[in-house]
Amino acid sequence: MRRGREPEPDAWSLPAGLVRPGETAEETAIRETEEETGIRVAIQALLGVYDLIGPGYHYVVICFRCVPLGGQLRPGPDVEEARWFSLDELGEVELMSVTREALEDAGLLSGPSCQVAHPQPSSGARGAHPHRPPGACPWTRHP
Repeated sequence: MRRGREPEPDAWSLPAGLVRPGETAEETAIRETEEETGIRVAIQALLGVYDLIGPGYHYVVICFRCVPLGGQLRPGPDVEEARWFSLDELGEVELMSVTREALEDAGLLSGPSCQVAHPQPSSGARGAHPHRPPGACPWTRHP
């Protein structure tokens, strides 16, 4: 989905939003995905925890591996555009930095500098890692 506002207004991202009082991170992910895209999902596993830091903000982004259960794809009220992408298309699309990082950790994208094939993380993979520069490989120390 594309929000059309900061941070990274022209980039595509995964659904995201603020946790409501009394709501778990998992409940938030399910609710926000349906609100922003019209798609109902079930969570399979925690993918990772990421920092999105910019001028005047610091978001902690918790990403889950999910499967769609149903619904009709449509942009929600605070979303400019919502659509599905093939894995091939994802490599060519401008993605939010944190979205690219999560998709790399999920094994769905290779980092721009990484030419090494890596195993996909297990369903219990924590994915949370120290901040790394854009393009750095999440699997080893090579750039």
